[in-house]
Amino acid sequence: MTKQVTVVITPRDRYSKLEACVADLYALTDESLFDLVILDLGYPREDLDAGLKQLEGKTNYQIIDYGRVIPMEAMRKVSAEIDTAYVVFMDNDARVQEGWLPPLIETAEATSAAVISPVILEASGVDEGAETRTHFFTTELRVLDVEEKPYLVEYKSYRRSDPSELPTDPTDTEAFELHCVMFKTASLKELELPTMTIREHLDIGMQLRIRGERLVVEPRSKVLFDNLGSRAKLSDLRYFNLRWNGTITEKSSRLFEKRWGYRFYSEEAIYLWAIRRRIFLLLRWLHIPVSLANKVDRVFGAIRRRVAPVWDPVPNAEARAESLYQTLPEATPKQLDHAIV
Repeated sequence: MTKQVTVVITPRDRYSKLEACVADLYALTDESLFDLVILDLGYPREDLDAGLKQLEGKTNYQIIDYGRVIPMEAMRKVSAEIDTAYVVFMDNDARVQEGWLPPLIETAEATSAAVISPVILEASGVDEGAETRTHFFTTELRVLDVEEKPYLVEYKSYRRSDPSELPTDPTDTEAFELHCVMFKTASLKELELPTMTIREHLDIGMQLRIRGERLVVEPRSKVLFDNLGSRAKLSDLRYFNLRWNGTITEKSSRLFEKRWGYRFYSEEAIYLWAIRRRIFLLLRWLHIPVSLANKVDRVFGAIRRRVAPVWDPVPNAEARAESLYQTLPEATPKQLDHAIV
C-alpha cells in the first residue's frame, strides 16, 4: 500500500526531545499512513540513539545526515527526496496528539490546499501562563507605513488562548508555524526555500499566495510543542545559537526585505527575544525552575529595554496596521527578487 504522507522530523531550536517526539508519533499515528524521515543535523550521539531506540522493529523510516545546518537548508535538500502526496515537517520537540493526522489528510483532499496546519499548542515553559494554551491558530499579515517605509506586522489570532475557545471548522490562514505543518508535496517542490532562520514561514506563505494556493488550519488536528520548558542541555544551546545567532538573523531579515520589499516591524524585539531565550536555556540547564527562570528573563528584558530601547514608534502597531492583501492589487504580493541566499 502506497503511503500518503512522509513525516520529516528536524531540529529547530534544540537537539533534545527527539525520543519523545518519535515515541508519540508511533503511539498515536496509524503506521499505514506514513513513512518517517529523521534529519540528522548534527545530533549528539546520545540524542540520536535515544530516538533510534524508539524505532526498534520499525521498517518505515530512514535517517538522512546533512550535518550541522539550519532547518531551512535541510528542508530544501530533503524536499527533492519526497515522493508521497503530502509531507509533514515536524520539530523534534513537537508532540502529536491523538488523531492528529487523518483530519489533515481529509482537509487536504477536500480543499486541495497547499498547506494544512494543525493547531499548535504550547506547553507551559517560556513565559508564564496556562499549562496548555494556543500558540498558533491563524496568522494575518498586516502592513504599516513608518517614515514612508512599509513594515510587516504578523497578527496571530487566539494567541495564548484556551484551546476550548478555538473555532472548530477548517479556517484559512496567511502563514503557518513550522513546529508542525503539512504541505502538498507538488506545491512544496515549486517553492523557493530561502536560507532564512526567521521570516521563512512568511516568505513561503507569500509565494503560495502569488500562485493562488490556499493555506488552511484544521482545528481537529492538534500538536503540542515544548516551548523550551523541558530542561536544556548545552548541546541545545549550541543548536539554538546556530539558528538564532545575530549574523544569520540579520541576513535573514535583509534577504526577506530584498525578496519582498518589506521590513518587519518587530525585528528588534525578535533579536532581544533571542538573547533572552539563550539566558532562559542556560538557566534551565542549571536546573533553575521554569518560574524562576521566567522571572530572571523578565528582569533582564526590562533592564535591557531601559539601556537599549527597542524601536517601537507606533503605539499598538498591530491594531493600527492594515491587512496586507487588502492593500494590494488583486490581493497578490509582488516578489522583487528570487535570490534564496
